[in-house]
Amino acid sequence: MAITHITPEQLLAMLEQDPELQVVDVRTHQEFDALGHIPQARLLPLHELPYGFRALDPLEDVVITCQHGRRSVDACHFLQAQGFDKLYNLIEGMSTWTGPLERETEGE
Repeated sequence: MAITHITPEQLLAMLEQDPELQVVDVRTHQEFDALGHIPQARLLPLHELPYGFRALDPLEDVVITCQHGRRSVDACHFLQAQGFDKLYNLIEGMSTWTGPLERETEGE
């Protein structure tokens, strides 16, 4: 199966249907904390993906996001090569995300 590119609205609908949807954010720890992230998202920075992808269920849908949509495409291609076939890429990443955000601030 090819990688499916989805809009923020489509992702919101997917999350409404399946609150346990696997959402993986491949940005850095700093971006994830400071810029905010989708509440359900699991942080797995792109450079850590080769070591951490086994924590994901390859039989379930996996949505990948980053800040602008470039790293997430790379992550999708990597996961596809590992046998994942239900991959979704958030078009333009978090820069266009319109849904809820969680943010970590220093001191928390």
